[in-house]
This record gives sequence, structure tokens and C-alpha cells, in this order.
Amino acid sequence: MKILKYKKFTGLHIVCKKCGRHIEVSQDEYKGCNHPIDRQKYKAIVSINGARKTRDLQTLDYDTAVKKVLEFKEELLNPVKLSIAPKEVESKPILFKDCIMMYSDWLENVDVPFFERKIRRREYIRDTIGYICKLKDYLQKNTKEELSVFNVDKNLVNSYFEELYKKSKSISTYNHNIRANKGFYKFLIETKGYELFNPMAAARLKNESPNPINASDTDFDKILRSCSSDNSSIHTYKNGVRKKMYRPYIKEAFEIIAYTGMRNTEAISIKYSDIVLDENGELDYVIGVDLKYEKTHNYDQSKPTKIVPIPYSPELEDLLNRLDYKKHLGEDRYLIGPDENITRDSMAKLLSHSFKFYRDKCGITTKIGLKHLRKSFLTKIEAQTGLVESLGYQKTKRVIQNNYLVKPEIARAVKQKGFRLFKKEDERNAS
Repeated sequence: MKILKYKKFTGLHIVCKKCGRHIEVSQDEYKGCNHPIDRQKYKAIVSINGARKTRDLQTLDYDTAVKKVLEFKEELLNPVKLSIAPKEVESKPILFKDCIMMYSDWLENVDVPFFERKIRRREYIRDTIGYICKLKDYLQKNTKEELSVFNVDKNLVNSYFEELYKKSKSISTYNHNIRANKGFYKFLIETKGYELFNPMAAARLKNESPNPINASDTDFDKILRSCSSDNSSIHTYKNGVRKKMYRPYIKEAFEIIAYTGMRNTEAISIKYSDIVLDENGELDYVIGVDLKYEKTHNYDQSKPTKIVPIPYSPELEDLLNRLDYKKHLGEDRYLIGPDENITRDSMAKLLSHSFKFYRDKCGITTKIGLKHLRKSFLTKIEAQTGLVESLGYQKTKRVIQNNYLVKPEIARAVKQKGFRLFKKEDERNAS
């Protein structure tokens, strides 16, 4: 793997911004980072007065990096001099790859004013930069010179997205690429003040889910009955790896997702302390937390936690009884897999893979996943009560209608309620 130029110099290191590993001279020592040179950068790590100080260096030139390390040390040793030092004019890199590095730092809040910082998940930053790098690689392959952000026009970008749309199996993947590159150019123009044409200005997203589907009652029952720990629960991947898809809590996990209408991680994060009883000591409702909203709009915990009151249903009460909820009522203990040494996010991924495995095992051809249990739940709430918006599962009813409500189910519900357009003749005469 090609890496930035490196000679041993006290305080100077090379770090991969994609995986976080120090790479420097020996590849073996750092467990085989194989990410491209575009993701590498020089970093100063200095120990002073027993404290470890670090700074990402805005350069890809070794000699300049050494100079900046020495300047960093001088600043740390002379804090008074640092306070009166003249303000440096921020440089604006023009190479596409350098601008990507700058954007990556901004997403990670490097040198970003406190009041402008936004907490972002590591996975989000990784994927966003990855999408932009794919565009850069596509544009770079047709030129021998280093690609400049000022040399990218609408036609070049259009050819990339036209080809991507034809090759991509998922509309959501296409849309993720659009959003990432839109955000990149918005950052350059609005945040950094680049005077350049925005080739992504008029880019439109594709409709991801015009006709939502749900998991039928029959299919869900088949999947629950197929959850067993015998040899038929072993899945062999394409690389030959064999993995057991069954877990002792798997059936109850599928059920709690289906009976609460919460997202996968949210449903398995419900605790016994979230169960609310009425004045007679019977199950009233269960408190869920909208984790997606919390990560997006309440990352700094400056607002009250957005809770979702999960309504009572006989199925939910039956599940809670099997989990012996009255014995553990009020405990800060997960309903699902409380003793598992695994994060809730990892458990959610495992459950998603297992659900698809048992779906295929049952011979169900409809491509339903765990997320479709949420669509089933919200559709039934709307069809039977019309109160789906009031419960707060989504910000607006429009989001629910466009992405969650299964229209044929609503039509069947209307039929069952005895809907008709005109009164019968004898009813008209009677009135």
C-alpha cells in the first residue's frame, strides 16, 4: 500500500482517517490498514507537562509537516506568545482529494467552533466520505493530472450519476450518493466560501418507496414457528463461513419489534422500567424512545427525550407476561437478552440477518425484513383507530402515509367497516 512520505521525526505520525490506525513505516505492526493514500494525513502528537496534545496537520508534504510539528511545539511551550500571535489566513486547497480531507475534518469537528459543532456517528462520516471518494475516483480516472475542484462541471458529474443509477441495485444507495456530494459542495461554497459552480445544485433524489409493503400475519407466524436451535439454523455464507442464526431470545425479539412498532434497536432497548401500569395495576402502555430523533435533533441532550407511548395490545401483554414483567417491574434491565454481552446496535444487526434467514427457510418469497414489521404495526393502528399520527411514531402524518402505510390494507379496512357510496333505496325513502 502506498503511504505518505515518512521519516522518523519526534512528534510526527501518519494516521488513516478512515480506520483511525497509525500507519507510518511498519504495516504489520498496525494490523494491515489497506486504505488509499487519500485517507491518510500527518498528525502531530506531543507530550508536554505530562499531557498529550495532538493536532491534525493541514498538509500532505513531509517537509511542511515537520515545520508544523515544530511550530506546534513552540506554541505549547509559549502560551503567551501564542495568544498574541497574528491570525493565520485559512488556506483553501484546490485539489479534490485535499478538499475531501478538509470536509472529513469538518464532519469530525476538527477546529470547528463550539457553537457550530454537530455530533455525527463514525459510521455516517465513514460512509459519507466514501461516497465522495467514489465520485473523485470516477472523475480522476480520465485525467493524468491531479483533479481540482474547479475542473469539475455538471456534465462530468452527470455522467457519473447516470452510470451509478444504471448499476446500483438500490435506489437508497443512489440517494445516499446524491446527499453526500450535495453536502460536500454546500460545505465548500457556503462554509468555506469557495467561488465555484455547484454541479449538484439541481440534483434530485429518486423516490425510494412509492408502494410500501408489510409482513402479513401468516408470514410472520411462519417465521416465528421456524425459529429453532437445531442444525437447520446454520447459515453458510458465500465465503464458506458457517454461522448459527438462532439465539435464545430471537423469537421474543421478533415479537417485541412487531408488537411495539418501534425500530429494531429501539424495540430491543426497552426495559422493565419502561412499563407503565394503570391505577388497577394492569398494563397501561410502554414507553419507547425515538433514538433516530435523538441522534439527529437532540445529540447534545439539550431537549427533553422524545418518548413514544406504545399502546396496549393483547399480543404485547401476552409477550410481557412470558417475560415475567411483574416480577421485574421497575428494574433497569432490558426485556430482550438482558444478560447478553453485546451492544444493542450489534444485536439489531444480528436479528435483521436472522429474520431474513428464517424468512427464506420458510419459503416466503416476499422480500420482507424486520423493518416491515413496523409498517404492519403503523398500518393497523391507522386502519383501526386513525390515531397513528397522534402517537408520535413519526414527525408528521405525511411521512407515515408516504413510507409506512400499506394502501391495500387500508382499503380492506374500509371495506370491513361497511363503506358504501350511496344509501339504499329504502334508506333514501325512509329519510
